[in-house]
Amino acid sequence: MKWNAMAMLPLVTKLGEYLKDGFEHYAALHASGQRLTPDMLSVFIAMKMASWNPQMNGKSLMDDETRQAAARFLAGVAINMAK
Repeated sequence: MKWNAMAMLPLVTKLGEYLKDGFEHYAALHASGQRLTPDMLSVFIAMKMASWNPQMNGKSLMDDETRQAAARFLAGVAINMAK
């Protein structure tokens, strides 16, 4: 199998959109005085990602465990960006 960085662009772009959604959600709640942990924010992001099924070369890239890990990663990044 050969690595094709260009084929990853749609995946990376979509992850960036989910990061933006998570950041905006965190910032809005933080401004209203609510505090979210990365795990709490990851639930919001995972819900946004629920119907997303990225594929490459006809193979699905997201299973439930990978989706949860991606959501948790994005939540951590969003919170760290907001600090």
